Amino acid sequence: MKNYVTTLGIVLTLALPHAAQAQVITPPPVPTKIEVPVKGGRPAIRSAIRSDRSVQAPTSNRSRGRARSKKRIVAGAIAGSVGGFFAGGFLGAHIEGDRCNCDDPGVRGFLIGAPIGALAGGIFGAKFLF
Repeated sequence: MKNYVTTLGIVLTLALPHAAQAQVITPPPVPTKIEVPVKGGRPAIRSAIRSDRSVQAPTSNRSRGRARSKKRIVAGAIAGSVGGFFAGGFLGAHIEGDRCNCDDPGVRGFLIGAPIGALAGGIFGAKFLF
């Protein structure tokens, strides 16, 4: 049983999409004083906010471009589900192996792994395919 839990944890860790991104810490804007000469000889002091554009994090390309249509998302989910169904089923059958010495080794593993693989593949396909 311990082997199943470990293998399932590894498969889910590798199969599920992660959004790991580096975070850039931007300093708060620093108010600076700018002296602007005014008629009459006395300078007027204005406060200005300095923004340092070189420190800000770049925006992602996905937000600038067109969003994917619903048809493409659904098509990706369907393709990912079918692929994940078979991949999860065969992986489950391989993990179970031939322990039972029966006429259908691996069927139980296939029945457990197939829906898990279909779910993971559907999520992966909706996010990244097509």
